[in-house]
Amino acid sequence: MFKQLSSLSFPWKSSQLNINTYSRFFGIALIFSLYTNVAFASMDTAIHAYQSNDYGLAKKQLLKELSSNADIERVHHYLGRIAYLQGEFEQAETYFTRAIELDANHSDNFYWLAVTLSGQFSTVSIFSTFSLVDRFLNAAKQAVILDPNSLLAHEGLLKFYVSAPSILGGSIKLAKKQAKIIGRLDVAAGHYALGRIHYQEEEYKQAEQQIRLALALKPQRIRYNFGLGLLLSVTERDIEAIEIFSSIAKLRPIDPFERINIWLSMDKTGYISAESGKKLALGEEAIKHYLHRNVLNPKLSTTHWAKSRLATIYQHRGKNAQAVQLLNEILVNKPSNKLKKHIKKQLIKLKSETF
Repeated sequence: MFKQLSSLSFPWKSSQLNINTYSRFFGIALIFSLYTNVAFASMDTAIHAYQSNDYGLAKKQLLKELSSNADIERVHHYLGRIAYLQGEFEQAETYFTRAIELDANHSDNFYWLAVTLSGQFSTVSIFSTFSLVDRFLNAAKQAVILDPNSLLAHEGLLKFYVSAPSILGGSIKLAKKQAKIIGRLDVAAGHYALGRIHYQEEEYKQAEQQIRLALALKPQRIRYNFGLGLLLSVTERDIEAIEIFSSIAKLRPIDPFERINIWLSMDKTGYISAESGKKLALGEEAIKHYLHRNVLNPKLSTTHWAKSRLATIYQHRGKNAQAVQLLNEILVNKPSNKLKKHIKKQLIKLKSETF
């Protein structure tokens, strides 16, 4: 019996088999570990690039990861964020929808899907708007259901209720309900929410009071600074508005709208400066920076319009030759008919001033 047993081949009785088995095991483990570490490193690089506003590098790293594994929820999520910021709303919607399919428990997937759908409001026909609004509200409300304490999700709903026409679901009553919830979550955000409602109702004095209360608590929040800049602009306090808008570029964004608002604030700085002839140095600096923006959004001025305002600032500063050169460059690049008419009038005025 012992002879029979000793004649059997057991791996642990064979040093050669032992070595081969362990070698294969550790080889597979090493490969898995290396792949996992590379994947995490790639994601870390992508997220850091995104947070540093280097969307090109972030997208490159994420697409590389996607080619290796198409079922990583966070890859689709961040690709969706980048697509949104680059104005590719339908592509962003596809990414967030896929992220939700992979994991339907992340509130931020539904929040960003709602943000992306809201970006399409100005690009679809009136017939498509109602179904788009329904999809937006479903996503926005699901974001709140999954995370009732998400300040951003509640602020997204408030923004819609305040700005949308009643026929599409806009409601000051519902906005005030959201403002109360927001106030319980964050005092500063609650003040700003009330200010936003007062602003929409054209109650500018009350709006300014609430916005300044919010800023007293959180002076670095881009949303609050941008709101104050808009109010100052509407109430024709141009110098103050320019100073507020121009300071926003130094602040750190915490939501998708604030990433857009950074560039929109530069756009506003240049526009108000060109129109009013005030704070021209700030206006010129803002536009030159704006021309290198890395986001696209329907709210942002085109490059041609931004350059035409830079030409106006040159004109205000007595740099007529530079203004004429810049305007002629815009005309060569086939601007819109509206801008073309504007430029021709501007060139006539410059010619009369020169001679």
